Amino acid sequence: MREPNAAQGAAIRHGDGPALVIAGPGSGKTYTIIRRILHLILELGIDPHHILTLTFTKAAAKEMKERAGSMLGADAAYLTFGTFHSVFLSILKHTYGLTAENIIKAADRYTMLRDLIGKAGIETTDICGAVDELASLISSIKTGTLPVEPQKEYGLFPADELTVIYDRYCEGMRRARLLDYDDMTIRCRDLFLKEPSRLALWSDRYRYIQIDEFQDIDPIQYETVRMLAGEDRNIYAVGDDDQSIYGFRGADPHMMRLFTEDFESACIYRLEMNYRCAGPIVEAASDLISKNRDRIEKRQTAFVLPGDAVDIRSFDGRESETKAILAALSESGTEDAAVLVRTNELADLFGRMLSERGAGVEMKGRRKDIYDTETGKDIRAYLRLASDRYDRADILRVMNRPERHIGREAYGSEGSTLKDALRYYERIPEAGKKAEELLQDVNRMGRMKPAAAIRYLRRVVGYDGYLAERGIPLKDIETITELASGYGSIYEWIRAIDERGDRCTAADRDTKGSSIKVMTLHACKGLEFDEVFIADVNKGIVPYHRATEPSDIEEERRLLYVGMTRAKRKLHLFYLTGNR
Repeated sequence: MREPNAAQGAAIRHGDGPALVIAGPGSGKTYTIIRRILHLILELGIDPHHILTLTFTKAAAKEMKERAGSMLGADAAYLTFGTFHSVFLSILKHTYGLTAENIIKAADRYTMLRDLIGKAGIETTDICGAVDELASLISSIKTGTLPVEPQKEYGLFPADELTVIYDRYCEGMRRARLLDYDDMTIRCRDLFLKEPSRLALWSDRYRYIQIDEFQDIDPIQYETVRMLAGEDRNIYAVGDDDQSIYGFRGADPHMMRLFTEDFESACIYRLEMNYRCAGPIVEAASDLISKNRDRIEKRQTAFVLPGDAVDIRSFDGRESETKAILAALSESGTEDAAVLVRTNELADLFGRMLSERGAGVEMKGRRKDIYDTETGKDIRAYLRLASDRYDRADILRVMNRPERHIGREAYGSEGSTLKDALRYYERIPEAGKKAEELLQDVNRMGRMKPAAAIRYLRRVVGYDGYLAERGIPLKDIETITELASGYGSIYEWIRAIDERGDRCTAADRDTKGSSIKVMTLHACKGLEFDEVFIADVNKGIVPYHRATEPSDIEEERRLLYVGMTRAKRKLHLFYLTGNR
């Protein structure tokens, strides 16, 4: 085990009383926490049963538990590592007999929120995005970080509608006797407030509390942990306000400064040596984050001084952006690389564009393949019809998308063609006219390039209207349209889509080696890569178009800072021209 540097050593040797460890990117935060646990047990004689380490993810808790186990052996079994929610649920289990069955499942919560949006008459073409937005707003209201002001609009939701939806949600949860994650914290806090004897019991159990990623804590979590710490006040908070990027979940970077106000005697330790990033990356990231005014001042130093300058380039489109990523990786030979983007939609887009160009791709939180969605299957069927490489199943799939009132019997048997319906409807002019329009539309599409054919389908044939009538988001069709822009013929597009399934399957099996990791900037937190590409650093994307308040812009800057500091050796910042 390597020896700690001077700053780490001081933080590791901290014993009793409150402490704030300001730990910048790559500064050995986890190493310091684990070594401090060893110091408490081996040097100060603290019973491991009394040590609690709180994290925000199961993965972080698991990693710390494994690292502690490798150093402590059997004693590690008595340590408690867990997320806030898992620890608070454990306390509620002991008190109220709650189980995991009392926690609302993600699918059920999605359905409840979707239905509430529908009942409120909120119009949206992206119901998934609307549900995510509403879930974030409800969480912020519950944690006290969003006071709803009359006459104000919160994204899709006017204040009065948001208040009604929030009340209906809480009432629905109460009737179903279910809790969400925020409820677990609130119920635990309320338990401590109402029953001091139970608080004393748990405070005696957890006499030393360590909190990882303290900048992500919300006010209610903070209040609950403060009570849990009791009179001993042995809270060891480790974090970096410059990496606070979960404001939409109620996290507040001010909590780190509040900690020093609430615990005036707290020892403050600064871990400012960056062991991860090369010098030019540390310099560029530090210059960026220094533009934020609402932050704790700090000075990062690179342990690894040499390195390539940050590569900042512009492109006329995502096609050329994608080619540049592949060219750069081919030149550098890097096998540990990541493409980071602002939204899930962009992650899907770049993942598919890279995959379709033969790259092995690993997507964090990969969703269903876009060509296997209902929209994707429709587009594949239409373009097969347009290329005259279709079967009866393709006809039946799209003949009434949009509605044409054509019956299945018009294409009666296997081997039917589009012209069969014209003969079938010879004596029914109106129905025959619709069948003829379908034939004419696919013939026109067959003379176009794939992207143009899809645009014709959307705007002239009316496919976008068909999706809107059914409340189906347009994001999939927009992504498919953009992906198609790199192909010169429909036949080339069909062949590529048919072949890509095997490549994607192979890439999923081989998620090591040279596969490119593609994910959002939020998802990259806690990770590191030899080479990082941050794509589409454009106003409206980074910073996001909904970031209008100064505090929102500062969070967007922190988000970019987090992305930049994932890179160990090479960093590329790409943007599109025309919207810098």
